[in-house]
Amino acid sequence: MRIKKFTAKTFAEALELVKKELSHDAVILSTEEKKGLRPHVEVTAGIDDETADGAAPNASLGYALSEDKNQKPKAEISASLQTARVDDLKSDINSLRSLIEGMKNSGYGVSLPEKKRVIMNFLLDRAVREEYALRVCDRTTDVSEIPLMLSADIKVKRHSGTKKVVMLIGPTGVGKTTTVAKLAAQAVKSGRKTALINLDTYRIGATEQVRIYSRILGIPLADASNVAEFRAGLLKFSESRDVIFVDTAGRNPRDEAYLNELSEICKADIPVELHLLMSANGDDECMIEAYRSYRKLPIDYIAFTKVDEAVKYGALYNLLLTYQKPVAYLTTGQRVPGDIEYPTVSRLAGLIVKKECYPC
Repeated sequence: MRIKKFTAKTFAEALELVKKELSHDAVILSTEEKKGLRPHVEVTAGIDDETADGAAPNASLGYALSEDKNQKPKAEISASLQTARVDDLKSDINSLRSLIEGMKNSGYGVSLPEKKRVIMNFLLDRAVREEYALRVCDRTTDVSEIPLMLSADIKVKRHSGTKKVVMLIGPTGVGKTTTVAKLAAQAVKSGRKTALINLDTYRIGATEQVRIYSRILGIPLADASNVAEFRAGLLKFSESRDVIFVDTAGRNPRDEAYLNELSEICKADIPVELHLLMSANGDDECMIEAYRSYRKLPIDYIAFTKVDEAVKYGALYNLLLTYQKPVAYLTTGQRVPGDIEYPTVSRLAGLIVKKECYPC
């Protein structure tokens, strides 16, 4: 085994050095924090010689095979890379995740100083991912500063009264129809001329539900079962209405045909503002996986539903940090037009660190 000691300002930086020099297969043997005039950390890592020798050739071969298999035009490859690369933050997070998983599989863990360990456990207990919790540990040793650290990673939508089309998408059962009704009711209440387009003709119950909401609110409704009918509905409402809300069917996010249809709809002459709804009481892995499928679409904002049903809110932070999208609103119950909230950054950070159920 080849063993080497790495020195850096933070644990995250040291782990990145380990990955670059020894690969993600390296095993962390020890960690130590040094104090004094120039505080730093020391991480000792090792890797089996055979693993180290084979890492580079295997990586090159894997790249060549994937390049030959895909055979995509250069322009398409460039666009795909831009979509996948939110910023350098994602690369850093993936590096941390790979190293932590490798350490776990090898029976090792990161040995943190007591104050950092308190912060780490605090965040893990609230369902924040380990690599994200470690990132926070590198930025503060004071538990009371955690909300401030989280706030730096959270964005919220700035609401305006401009004319637009707002389309809600998301997995089955996330509450799109009820949320559309809440948003439409809020718009009507503020004096904006509003209309609805229903793309969820897949379920008879959903169609009837939207009709009931449109009658109660006194606003027009158009049903559309395809792209052509959707564009006809837009043309019908575009001149006379300030805002048009679009309800969509809940489908499996891995349904390529469905995603392609939504992509065509987003290419309408009038700009479409796309809101991806995620259930706050959902599993972290399922939430990340769903977004991974929907990110093929030009998502503008994330909204979290069923906040009142969630027990821990760390998954919200995980998703927001991973994909760097602003939060448009939260829904906190079934009442229409109530139970909708337009949160501030501090409100979201406070929600994430609370262990109790909503409201808090």
